[in-house]
Amino acid sequence: MLQRVYIQILDNPTEGILFSKGDSFNNKMVTEELKEELNNLYPSVAYVEYIDLFMDEQGEFDEIRELLSVGAIDTPVVLINGVLRLYGGISPSLIKKEVEKLLTSGPIH
Repeated sequence: MLQRVYIQILDNPTEGILFSKGDSFNNKMVTEELKEELNNLYPSVAYVEYIDLFMDEQGEFDEIRELLSVGAIDTPVVLINGVLRLYGGISPSLIKKEVEKLLTSGPIH
């Protein structure tokens, strides 16, 4: 049975624009494109979610907020299966590599 991969993009959408290939996109748009691409590559396996970090009131990402507040990391933050993997930008190619590594490593026990 294939494992599932959950990708969460935590962002503060008021912080600006991500530049990709000379065009400007907001991070939510980039996340939606990534979601569509991964859904095509890995249907029912890879899930992508955009989260406005500062509108999320559940306290779920307090550790991430703490790292942001002390300047240790920048948004957007990419979590894969709950583990911080990337921050400061969204790189679809790096995220896809991380997903491929997880899926080829076999099931998690």
